[in-house]
Order: sequence, then C-alpha cells, then structure tokens
Amino acid sequence: MEMIERLLKRIDKKPAVVKDEPFKVLVAALISARTNDNITEKVMKKLFKEVKDLDDLLEIDEERLSSLLYPVGFYRNKAKLLKKLAKVLKERYNGKIPDNLEDLLSLPGVGRKTANLVLTLAFDKDGIAVDTHVHRITNRWEIVDTETPEETEMVLRKKLDRKYWKVINHILVVFGREICGVKPKCSICYKEIKELCPYYKKLLHFEHIIDKFKYKKVSKSKIPNEKGSYILKIKLKKGRLIRFGKNEKYFKSGYYFYVGSAMNGLKNRIERHLKNEKKMFWHIDYLLNYGKIEEIYITNNNVECETANEFIKAFDYIEGFGCSDCSCKSHLFYMKL
Repeated sequence: MEMIERLLKRIDKKPAVVKDEPFKVLVAALISARTNDNITEKVMKKLFKEVKDLDDLLEIDEERLSSLLYPVGFYRNKAKLLKKLAKVLKERYNGKIPDNLEDLLSLPGVGRKTANLVLTLAFDKDGIAVDTHVHRITNRWEIVDTETPEETEMVLRKKLDRKYWKVINHILVVFGREICGVKPKCSICYKEIKELCPYYKKLLHFEHIIDKFKYKKVSKSKIPNEKGSYILKIKLKKGRLIRFGKNEKYFKSGYYFYVGSAMNGLKNRIERHLKNEKKMFWHIDYLLNYGKIEEIYITNNNVECETANEFIKAFDYIEGFGCSDCSCKSHLFYMKL
C-alpha cells in the first residue's frame, strides 16, 4: 500500500500504547462518538482529573458525570451509558476491561470501532479501528468501495498487510483532521500523496472540464435566461435503491455530476431541476428526489455531449442516463464523498 507508506513517512507520531490504562481508552472512545475531536480532548482532560478508574466511575453521581461530559454530543445519554458500563464491568468482569473482541462487543455501547481501539491502543493487539476518517479516506483512495465503516473494516482485514492494522487509524485520523476532511484541503496536501490519489486526479480533471468548455459557477438564485449547457453537482448523503423509468438501481452515497443542455433557456430548465415537487419526466428527476444540488455550472456553448465524453475519461458513469438523441455512454458521473 504505497500511499500508506508515504503517509507514514509524513506522520511519524505513533499511537501511544497505554497497556496499563485500558479503562481510559475505553471511556475516551465512547465519549468521542458524534463529537468534534477538539471538544473530546478537552472533556477527557477534565473528566480524568476526577474519574481516574472504574471505582471512581461507579461512585460518581450521574448528574455530576453529565456536567463533566458537557459539551460532548448527547452528554446526558453518555453519562447513563458510562454508569451502566461500570456496573457491567464490575459484575461480569471483576472490574477489568476485556482484552478480546467478543467480550468487548458485549459491553454496553461498544461497537467495532471502539472495541478495536481498545485492543490496539490499550493491549497492543491487532485490530483495525475504522472511524469516519478511515472510512472516508480509504474510499477516496479506492482501497475499498464500501458504504459503511463496518464494511470498510472487513475489506481492510482482507486487503491490508497486518503491519498496518494498528497504525492505520492513527495516521488517517491525523491526516483527516489536518487535510483530508469532509471538505478536503487538497491545496495543502502532500505532493507525494496527491501524485497517487484517485480523488485528487478526479478533481483536477473536473477543473480541466470547466476550463476547456468555459463553464462558470452560478448561484441557484442567479441563473441567467440564456441558452447553453450545464453541469449539476448533486450530493447523495446515503446510498439507496432508486427506480427511474422502468429501471431500478442502487445509487451509492457520493457526488453525482449531471450534464445537460437547454437551448430554450437555462433558467427554466435548471429551476425545474431545483423544484422539490415536479412531474417525473427525465431520469435525473428520480435521483433529485433524494439528492441535493450543491453546485451549478453553466456555459453558453452547446457542449453537452462533448462535456459528457470528457467526464468519462476520469469518472465512473451511470448507465441509462444518456440523452435520447446521442450515442454517449452516459451523462451522469460519480465521485465518492
């Protein structure tokens, strides 16, 4: 895995192996769910000054625990969960944190990510902890093609050399926080990573298309009443089965680029696409029932098919989305989130 090797040379901070503190690793992992990384770190420092071990967690009042957890997401629910966890650990495991996946997964609130973090960080055992950063980046790098972190873990267990298992979470969390987040900062990404990154290559190719055919980005409220061609960038947050016309297809979560033209006026055509309620006329209408148009690009040139044929050089295409009077393979193209 060349990209992982290159990133390891950049991110040389190894994850701390705290064999004597599995309690803190477990609690910190549970606290971090649905919470900003910076907030999690601040709350952990505050919490562990008062709750140093399982006995402290058993003794602390739930209301006081809630106040220590604030402002993490769902802090009251997490306080209840931690109290329940403490009781189970005391009664079932004599106050010790299990060091195997099966027993960890039996604990309240513990999923595969948390269990693998405890194994790798607290016990220095092999495991692949897949959080949103690992899931997002390994999909962008096309190491995996998955819809959920659980699926990603299973594929990585088959594909990754075992020497990367314990470190991949750490390096991709750091990389995700600093560079490859939900909105990637490709401009500051490492040159040697960009050289191999499939996601970055698609972004460059999209910029090439915009420049070549003289597209310009417009806001939804300022679409000119001119003729020409257009590109809609559509975000589908969750994969789903969608019926279009007589066909049915599973659409993965991601960005979809739809290429169209309107020789009778871009304004009316694109505003129709933007409507929540409309008669299902074109295949793209069915996707737009679930996806959101995030960006609009227009050009006064009649280059719909030329644009589609340029997209197909670098992007995956969706069959069944060509226009009726052309021989293009498709006018709908896909890129991961």
